[in-house]
Amino acid sequence: MKTVVLVHGAWHGPWCWAKVTPPLEAAGVPHAEVELPFTGHDDDIAATRSALDSIDGMKVLVGHSYGGLVISGAGEGRSDVAHLVYLCAFLVQPGETILEELARVPDLPAAKVLDAIVGHDDGTSSIDPDHAVAAFYALSPPEAARDAIGWLRPMNGESVLSRCRGAPWRQIPSTYVLCEQDQAIPVEGQRHMATNTTNRIVLDTDHSPFLSRPEDTAHILISLARDSS
Repeated sequence: MKTVVLVHGAWHGPWCWAKVTPPLEAAGVPHAEVELPFTGHDDDIAATRSALDSIDGMKVLVGHSYGGLVISGAGEGRSDVAHLVYLCAFLVQPGETILEELARVPDLPAAKVLDAIVGHDDGTSSIDPDHAVAAFYALSPPEAARDAIGWLRPMNGESVLSRCRGAPWRQIPSTYVLCEQDQAIPVEGQRHMATNTTNRIVLDTDHSPFLSRPEDTAHILISLARDSS
């Protein structure tokens, strides 16, 4: 049985997996949640690598949104990652930025998350609570969305503009989970990035399937953790 290692996205934290982990536990799937420090992209990669180092055996490494950029850097060159999961996540070519990757998609609509990002004088960014539901949680239960907004935190503003540090999906089997109602990463951008993965799964949900479709999200991870390949 592989350990599922969960890496959250920008402005979020390990709390976002709280509805996904009970089904994992019920299925006997070991899991670990990484807390990204948000002090810089290299620090986020280092935190994820440290988590991987602390766990024996093979892992399924999961990245949500910005976490996709992190797992590409953290998974590079490792022999203990059996599968990569990009959960409506940024899968970027090495040496390029998220914006450069998405620029390849013609007529890509603007993401609603752009209206939600607030920059600060100290170099951090945060999310305007008034725009958070539209950007992240449009199909999530209202109470869960309200709780999530209260947990959002600032992060290094340059991290999401960092250049990708690796392309482990070239050597490691991978799955892209495309979320069709996502308002943070436009679906055409997801389809473009998903062409690089071994497998693709489509969910009819928003940018936060860990809140809007936690059972389905967990089922995907359980299947990969149990896979003998």
